[in-house]
Amino acid sequence: MDAVWKLAVSENPKYPQLTNSLVTDVAVIGGGITGLTVALQLAEAGKHVVLLEAGRVGEGNSGYSTGNLYSTLAKGIATVRDKWGDKVTTDVVQSRSEAVDLIENLTERFGIDCQFSRRPLYRFLTESNRKLAKSLDEEMDALKSAGLEVNEIKEDLPGFRVSKGLKLDDQAQFNPLLYVQGLARAASSVGVAIYEHSPVRDIDYDGNEVKTDLASVKARSIVHATHTPKGISLLQTGMVPSREYGVSAKVDATGAPEGIFWALGSFHSVRSYRYGEDHYVMAIGEKHGVGEGKLGRGYYDNLRDYLSKHFDVKSFEHEWSAQQFSSADGLPYIGRMHGLDEAYVATGFGADGLVWGTLAGMIISDLVQVRDNRWSKRFDARRFTPVKSMKGWTEENVKVSKHMVKDFLNPEKIEALSDVEPGQGKVVSLDGERLAVYRNSDGDCSVVSGICPHMKCHVHWNAADTTWDCPCHGSRFSTDGAVIEGPAYHPLEKRIAPEEQK
Repeated sequence: MDAVWKLAVSENPKYPQLTNSLVTDVAVIGGGITGLTVALQLAEAGKHVVLLEAGRVGEGNSGYSTGNLYSTLAKGIATVRDKWGDKVTTDVVQSRSEAVDLIENLTERFGIDCQFSRRPLYRFLTESNRKLAKSLDEEMDALKSAGLEVNEIKEDLPGFRVSKGLKLDDQAQFNPLLYVQGLARAASSVGVAIYEHSPVRDIDYDGNEVKTDLASVKARSIVHATHTPKGISLLQTGMVPSREYGVSAKVDATGAPEGIFWALGSFHSVRSYRYGEDHYVMAIGEKHGVGEGKLGRGYYDNLRDYLSKHFDVKSFEHEWSAQQFSSADGLPYIGRMHGLDEAYVATGFGADGLVWGTLAGMIISDLVQVRDNRWSKRFDARRFTPVKSMKGWTEENVKVSKHMVKDFLNPEKIEALSDVEPGQGKVVSLDGERLAVYRNSDGDCSVVSGICPHMKCHVHWNAADTTWDCPCHGSRFSTDGAVIEGPAYHPLEKRIAPEEQK
């Protein structure tokens, strides 16, 4: 499963695994856009920085994003205005605009060949819908009130008939994987020590020590740039983890739309990408809660059908998915963690992580250096907003409780592992234990504990991506139990299949 962005990656520099313990000024956990933006800026300010990446740099959610960069939000800025008012809406737009400008600046300064270009953004309806038309009017008014220049459109767009829409100029697009890998090269060139294949297994905040499988890093400051903080955090009680899917198709040059296209209704995001002489169009959508997807590979099929409906597709080329964590009050959490003055977090980005992650890098690097940042209070990770967060907090905790009770009371029972068919994954009760069982197409069976080590929820099978996903707080695991992402430190415990026991 690869995103279209990997087409352009001819050589990705490899960084070593951490095998010797170190002492440094700042330990950054996570090699995506947030972690590398933090690390680069701190290193340029003279700090000694160690960055730990569990897999490969850029190949987490940053490298599986849309590559769209914008001042507004995917869900619309009107929702922020309704909840927070005009001042906060303006702050959101201005701060995100500054982050996009920083991306452009870093691209130029370090010569990062990531196809950065300014593009318009379109938000539109393809058929008449009174309710959605009203929301589009509210969105246009909110954008104008925040100081953005926005225009109404009624003409058709490539691939789409438009009944009503808006256009926002001077937004941007790039190849996110190439950009993040370029950031890593820039950070390494100014002294950041980057380590790959070095997943964090524990953090001792009393001793300011980050522990991996083979070594540890002692640091004055610790930065969680992992999309959601590792371990157990108060912030996780109100955040909603979800997944979204993407596919790409090869099309003729004349059929490739230029810009960011957001089609309301079912809400699909569409954009084009060029690699060499080939032109691609991609669709992103089919969002659902982590561990709650029922369609399996049907999500990819739906996106292919969507592209076929709107474009003259030559062939389908790629498919991928990515994770989102949305905050309860609609704004990201960026700054110091609760009760920890030298531990920092950046999370709750929703579908807008490339820009929020860059802004988080700007804010956290200033906080570590004890410098003023005009946006730090606005997105403070310690903020307490019970009224604005109540709906999101309540819905998420009801969902978590429902999953814990339902999964505990209603396990699927099987008599033997042979009941699991090739290509199938099941969470089952066997001999009194909850097991996550997967049988590959060759018939080989892998068995791990079905209990997520984060907070003991039960994992669910994700047939679309062949993973075990926890619906409670978004941890995800490979079929052999290895942590892919999320707050869990440790893998699902391996079990010996009963028929293999002697």
